[in-house]
Amino acid sequence: MTATNQLDTSVWLAYFFSSSKEAKKIIEEENGLFQTSALSLFEIKKKLLALKKDPVTFLDFVKSRSTIITLTPEIAEKAAEIAISNKLGAMDALIYATSIFSKTRLITADNDFRGLERVSIIS
Repeated sequence: MTATNQLDTSVWLAYFFSSSKEAKKIIEEENGLFQTSALSLFEIKKKLLALKKDPVTFLDFVKSRSTIITLTPEIAEKAAEIAISNKLGAMDALIYATSIFSKTRLITADNDFRGLERVSIIS
């Protein structure tokens, strides 16, 4: 079975910090039937290092629970268009473009994605 959802960085962080019951349900009940952009690994590690927390165990967990999707030239080029047309920052546009190319729904807790197609925002 292939992934139908992509988890944004914000969902993983909400799970890690126990700030969202929805994130917990998605990650624990879907049992790996989703993907994560490799760029989210950067954002997760950066956040944990800034908080002086060891990121290794959590990053290993993310990698074991999802398929990691790497950046391609096509994704990068599409992200540039998305960034301009939707006024998104570079990382958000790259993560959203990844979900478009892999034909998945982006699940996020980030309101910057509000109003975009194939996006579900959790609290």
